[in-house]
Amino acid sequence: MKKSYELKDFLNVALFVVLYYAAFFAAMCAGYIPVLMTVLPLITGIVCGIPFMLFLTKVKKPGMILLMGLICGLLSLTMGSGIWPLITAVAASLLAELILWALHGTATIHTIWVYVVFTLWDIGFGLRLYLASFDSYRERLVEQHGETYVSEMLSHVSGIGFWGGVVLTLVGGLLGGLLGYVVFKKHFQKIGKKA
Repeated sequence: MKKSYELKDFLNVALFVVLYYAAFFAAMCAGYIPVLMTVLPLITGIVCGIPFMLFLTKVKKPGMILLMGLICGLLSLTMGSGIWPLITAVAASLLAELILWALHGTATIHTIWVYVVFTLWDIGFGLRLYLASFDSYRERLVEQHGETYVSEMLSHVSGIGFWGGVVLTLVGGLLGGLLGYVVFKKHFQKIGKKA
């Protein structure tokens, strides 16, 4: 395994950030329906499993998952999601990176757990909602969508609680990882044989 980074490594990360974040953004649009805010972590975890698991078949060097998570967090920050998604993206990506390299960088069915851990960055979006009553985020939401929408949305989110959101994130990551693994099983088997 080469240690030095090449242009194609950065191009791979850029390509998969686009694929992953497009899927993530599309899934997040379901959140505009207040009742779906409750299951949003589950939806995003399932939808994003395919692009992320394909990305894992291209990861050859340490740091690529961390770079992807950092870019996703920065994209979320620039789109007005606040600092929490960036913080959780860096933390979850770093942990996912460590797990992948503890598996000796091989793409096997165990890499599903890499994706499950990576999906924990989604908790940052939940955190901003749970902290909405304590900061200006709620005021901004009210300005954009109106008091009725925000009150209904927050009532649905608070119904399952923060830890319920974490569980849904993990379940979504597991289902999405399994889906991605099944779709790209041949790629994973080829890489597993090379390792």
